[in-house]
Amino acid sequence: MTSVTLNSLNDVLAYIQNDPPPSQLAQNLRAFVKRDVGETILASVNSEGHDPLNLLHPQTHSLGLLFILSARLAGAEPNVSFEYIATFCSTFAPFPTRYAPERVSLLARAIAYIAETHQNHSLAIGPLKTLLARYPPSAAYLTTIHCTFLRTCLKAECWSHALPVLSVPLTEVDRNLSDVTYLDNLTYQYLGGVILTVLKRYEEAEEFFENAASVPGIAVSAVQLEALKKLSLVQLILYGKTKSLPKYASSALPRLFKQTPYQLLVKNFPGSIVGLSVILEKEAAIFIADGNVGLIKQVIHHAPRWIVRKLTDTYTTLSLEEISKAIGTDVKKSKTAPAIEEATLLILGMIERDEIHATISPSTSGNPAAATVTFRDPPPPKYFDPVVLERILADAQMQSAQLGMDDRMLGKSKAYIFKAVKDREYGSGMQYDELEGGMGEVGVYGEWDP
Repeated sequence: MTSVTLNSLNDVLAYIQNDPPPSQLAQNLRAFVKRDVGETILASVNSEGHDPLNLLHPQTHSLGLLFILSARLAGAEPNVSFEYIATFCSTFAPFPTRYAPERVSLLARAIAYIAETHQNHSLAIGPLKTLLARYPPSAAYLTTIHCTFLRTCLKAECWSHALPVLSVPLTEVDRNLSDVTYLDNLTYQYLGGVILTVLKRYEEAEEFFENAASVPGIAVSAVQLEALKKLSLVQLILYGKTKSLPKYASSALPRLFKQTPYQLLVKNFPGSIVGLSVILEKEAAIFIADGNVGLIKQVIHHAPRWIVRKLTDTYTTLSLEEISKAIGTDVKKSKTAPAIEEATLLILGMIERDEIHATISPSTSGNPAAATVTFRDPPPPKYFDPVVLERILADAQMQSAQLGMDDRMLGKSKAYIFKAVKDREYGSGMQYDELEGGMGEVGVYGEWDP
């Protein structure tokens, strides 16, 4: 590639306007910013005092503007309006900017930071969402923008803005497209789980947390332990118990989890609200530091439902007083009218949501506490509607096609072929640190309280 001499911002602007090949432009601008004052020069005005942002067009000079805009936003005096940032993100040409993925990452982080300095994180959501939608070849690629965008949605408390991004499975990673690391994937899965949990979309959150916790490695990341904590709490809400991690997950992770107060919650769930609340109060400092107090309160709120479900496995009939004793916050008050009313509303709500199948029969004595709850087995499942079956079949066919495509792409991978041949010749036992990207520690914790 041809190198050029760039000594000033005027030289840089003239070079950009000369429209060199993007690979050559990226190489020479990288060399320029490596100088001691390279970034500072890019963030300044030219010798005539003109702002380069007004001299270049986002669509025509996308790559050059990417270097200049990212330098300006990351500098000491950003002085760029969010209107201009939004215009650039919605009009730049994606292809040339892919020659400088590190500048795209810098731009995304800088946009989020500038919004934070304005004490208005929501300012960054629109530009980041547009950048994320337009930069990669398809929505299936994981990029560094993903984590920046999700963090911004969390800080702005604009959780629903992340749903369109989280709904697309990420199946592609290209280090030439985005300088992503192993930790970026962990963090994306973790933050996605946090957002979905805040929105009470627990089934989807479970999948994201499990993905984060289960990635195999020779060491456990702090993100994975935090993901397992939240995964366990979400599973208590969904199933009344926790589930084992997939076999490929680190065996050290469950051992680390058992050393935390969360294990005590799991062991005592479903239990009385009083008992679970004592654990919450005793270990409050840790739960607050982890940002999980709100989620634990949701777990405690769901405990009575799971107590009732366990009762249905043993009994066919119970009085409301007996149910009140089982779920009550205070056994001595289980016969009081408020306690009986609470138990009645709980049973009626569970019946309405099809969580249990039961009927409540009033007592002949007229005493509400003596009313009888009769549990029944659930009815046999109905046949699927043809429309539902057709949708399931279409989804299965799409997943099959995607797996086939991924398999073919994996077979073409030089790294995969090299590892496969090596394992065949010398046996397996490949350590994770032989792969690109390594394990790392990061303090990413949920700052939410649903």
